Amino acid sequence: EVYSNCKEVELFLNGKSLGAQEIHADASPRIWNVVYAPGTLKAVARNGRKAAATDTLVTAGKAAKIVLISDHRKIADNWDAVAEVRVEIMDSHGVLVPEADNVVSFQTSGPGVIAAVDNGDNRSHEPFQANERRAFEGKCVAYVKANAPAGRIEITASSPGLESDRVRIRVSH
Repeated sequence: EVYSNCKEVELFLNGKSLGAQEIHADASPRIWNVVYAPGTLKAVARNGRKAAATDTLVTAGKAAKIVLISDHRKIADNWDAVAEVRVEIMDSHGVLVPEADNVVSFQTSGPGVIAAVDNGDNRSHEPFQANERRAFEGKCVAYVKANAPAGRIEITASSPGLESDRVRIRVSH
């Protein structure tokens, strides 16, 4: 299924066109019946001859590493200053592994603590105040707070069998 408000969408599997479809009168999604094959599925949406949008899905391999992404490089030591540190579990080529459900453990060094963890799974009964969380659809998150007025917090995420990662966040006034 491809959702688009463009006049035409063409779908490609591993570079081979699976055909183009015009927008439906009711703007419902365009649907192709595609036999699974590993590789790349790409949708190209066009208005006339000009591509207006593209989206690509790539088959993921086996989970190999954790990638951490922080929304802040610096936080203050106050009540409402929190850094969101996102975890993405990737294969060896840097593709997100959407089936990954590894338990990810978080450790901090320096003037900071893990305030909470989450994964977006509404069915999960894991506690939010913890230092580990099971990934959901290849992702989870830790929220980090400072506990001193200055310094550098280092957050490390690890899981058995995966390459760990770390980020640093500076604490300042």
